[in-house]
Amino acid sequence: MGRWERANRWVDAHAFAFDSLATVLLLLVSVPTASDSFGSSGGASSVWAALIIAPLAWRRTRPVASGAAVYVVGLAHVLAGHGLIVPADIAVLVALYSVTVYGPRWARRTAIGGAMVGSLVLGLATFFSHGQSDLFLGWWSMCSMTSLAVWAFGLVRRSRREILTNLRDRATRLEVERSQQVQLATSAERARIAREMHAIVAHSLSVIIAQADGGRY
Repeated sequence: MGRWERANRWVDAHAFAFDSLATVLLLLVSVPTASDSFGSSGGASSVWAALIIAPLAWRRTRPVASGAAVYVVGLAHVLAGHGLIVPADIAVLVALYSVTVYGPRWARRTAIGGAMVGSLVLGLATFFSHGQSDLFLGWWSMCSMTSLAVWAFGLVRRSRREILTNLRDRATRLEVERSQQVQLATSAERARIAREMHAIVAHSLSVIIAQADGGRY
């Protein structure tokens, strides 16, 4: 096992603690600097930033619930009149990646569908806020393409994890089978030795009995 794989397995074994620490660090960076793409900043943006980042602490232990919470908060702040909150809305991409890698198949399909809908809603909100169709196309296409790229990367990562898991399971099964074969071979050898000893003892006893009978005669 390589050093990188050992590090990944250690992180997976302590997923909640590691993700909680990363979430706290992201909150410390994102909340004080939060501002939305519509030009406003301050208290409201900071609150939305905290709400959308906080669920990431459960992104691997509860990927579906975490992703759903991030999506709901992201959609809510757009519908409330806020644009893309920078840098906190990176949580949407992190949630999409986490659901794709760690969630069930239906969840990752739902996640990319939700990301597409969210991109459309953000584009429409930008259009209604500024009244410029090119802004709508720009925001919608940028967010959609970014979401698709993250989703594709998540699928590749999930495939690699599944391959590694299957290889580890296969190695474990082979080790168990080898151990069983060794035990069977040992048992067979013991049985062979026991049969030979039985034959030798029986032959020796037959000779002794024959000699004893001959001596008596």
